[in-house]
Amino acid sequence: MKETRTVEIRTAALEQDSNELVVTGTPVVFDTATQINDPMGQYTEIINRGALQGVDLNDTRLLYNHDLSRIPLAKAPKTMQLRIDDKGLHMRATLPDTEEGRSVYTAVSRGDLTGMSFSFTCDPAGSRYDVKTQTRSISRIKKIFECSIVPFPAYQTTSVEARNQMDEAVDHEKARQAAKIKLNQLLVRRV
Repeated sequence: MKETRTVEIRTAALEQDSNELVVTGTPVVFDTATQINDPMGQYTEIINRGALQGVDLNDTRLLYNHDLSRIPLAKAPKTMQLRIDDKGLHMRATLPDTEEGRSVYTAVSRGDLTGMSFSFTCDPAGSRYDVKTQTRSISRIKKIFECSIVPFPAYQTTSVEARNQMDEAVDHEKARQAAKIKLNQLLVRRV
């Protein structure tokens, strides 16, 4: 199931002396706890260092505000370079010399657009939800579909995949607690 995350990170206009419209940013940040506001409740999410090992970055697009109906602003590896280090995923993109490319570039340069976001899928065993701490840890991302320059850098609603995983973890914890209570009741009866 495809998920979308928004990271509060500044993009910076580079090479202002050249004719190219270049922006840089960090759409994925490792080992940083972030509060996710979901319609079903709030939880903490952490993308672990190493979660992008072996990730499919081919054909990753740069969009404005996740708008798939518009022409992409850039595409890896030709007009967008993606680099992974111990802090996260970094991108450098040359925007097209079009009305939209110039508008986005100008808004980033002025500081009107300061956020980046990305949509992704997790490896089937790539995330874990801890009921007690209400924390989802992502250890393996399978594919990053797109990075977006966004006006509101706040995490968005999680997908059904994440919600189902959390519901299963809560149900498992409830069943474990119920079993503990029954075991204690049996032990009390024996005494």
